Amino acid sequence: MPEKADIKKIVKIQWLSRWAGSYTFTSCSYWGPQYYYSLKKILGVNFSHTLFLHRQGTVSFFVADDEFRQFGSKLASRSIKNINYVKKLCNGLKKNTDILLPLMKELKLKIPTAAEYKKFLIYFDRHLAYHNFAKKTVDFFDPENLRRLLPYFQDARKYSEAVYSESENFFRTIAKLIAKEQGYPAEILTCLTQKEFELFLSNHQVPSKNILAARYQNSVLYSERGKEVIFVGKEAKKVKSIVNEQNKLAGSQLKGISAYPGKVISTVRVISDPHKKHIFNQGDILVTGMTRPEFLPYIRKASAIITDVGGILSHAAITAREFKIPCIVGTVKATKILKDGQKIKVDATKGVIN
Repeated sequence: MPEKADIKKIVKIQWLSRWAGSYTFTSCSYWGPQYYYSLKKILGVNFSHTLFLHRQGTVSFFVADDEFRQFGSKLASRSIKNINYVKKLCNGLKKNTDILLPLMKELKLKIPTAAEYKKFLIYFDRHLAYHNFAKKTVDFFDPENLRRLLPYFQDARKYSEAVYSESENFFRTIAKLIAKEQGYPAEILTCLTQKEFELFLSNHQVPSKNILAARYQNSVLYSERGKEVIFVGKEAKKVKSIVNEQNKLAGSQLKGISAYPGKVISTVRVISDPHKKHIFNQGDILVTGMTRPEFLPYIRKASAIITDVGGILSHAAITAREFKIPCIVGTVKATKILKDGQKIKVDATKGVIN
């Protein structure tokens, strides 16, 4: 149960938005401890505080700003000094992908046995460390070392891109199987925690519908040194208001990182969940928290891409360079300021939206 002390701790932290999109509460319950334990074990540097703001299957993820700077700076320093360190971890990401992807595709067709789940957990736990190394380190390179080392990181990122889309598919598909057995709505079973999911595998019991439904509607998952606290209802709203207060919107101009240059004037389409149906015409501007492979049908029709979060090796940035689509990432607040159907001017060369 959350305590007042937990909220006081959250207030004191300066939170940095890292990504947002369609993710399950279940996945987040794995990632919180992984950001502390798995990253420490494999990379030697980690995050002590993480925050997942969840509402009806969409999540915004935050880390402590000072921890993020420390994390990226340390990994960048090691990478610059030792090319073999870069090769080892990038190859580790690719090798883990080769095992994890087919394993998830096989297991999502049924409820896993204890032995099957144990194997999945080994590779799923370590993947976040490799993934974070490949994705975050490059944002802390100086221009010279970025040119020198980017090919290794970009190759590994592209090779492993499908893993977290498939893991979401994995958890959502198994939730449907559990729902059929338990007589629950499938959507609320995407709000099982890791421990609850593991308990189900051993005794086929799940929490009450009321508990899971409350999490699905509005919840927050706060992790401190691997220990997780769940907020729902009014407490969840209070935590979200704290984070929103830190990120108050100031001014109308949006700025971000130029991922691919170009200028576009067109219509905004804000899409948070690519699995739902949306109006999106050829030449519209895709505005979202972050993209994943599921966004490709929209990206192929888009004249420009704008995201709240992301860096040089975010999915949006890599895809925009491949398709030669003007793209701005890391705006922080595009989805909060821009409105669906609004006409805007995108100057991706300067990283500015008007």
